[in-house]
Amino acid sequence: TMFFSFYFQQNTFQQTLAAKRLKKNSWRYHKKYVTWFQRHSEPKVATQEFEEGTYLYFDYDAGWSQRIKSDFKFEYGFLEDELN
Repeated sequence: TMFFSFYFQQNTFQQTLAAKRLKKNSWRYHKKYVTWFQRHSEPKVATQEFEEGTYLYFDYDAGWSQRIKSDFKFEYGFLEDELN
């Protein structure tokens, strides 16, 4: 429901609430890939600029499901921290 609200109720209060709830549940929005990621396990590598490891991500494009991405490099520069 939160993913539906985020992707299909753009520029609404419902989208903002959905984003807040997803962030509260440890999901992080990646601006480059325009999707939500969550750590599947602790990162193998973590620096000031990025972390690398296994992540869950929400595949809104094909199947509306959670998928696993191994050896993914999450660059902090693409992390969306602010809610618009």
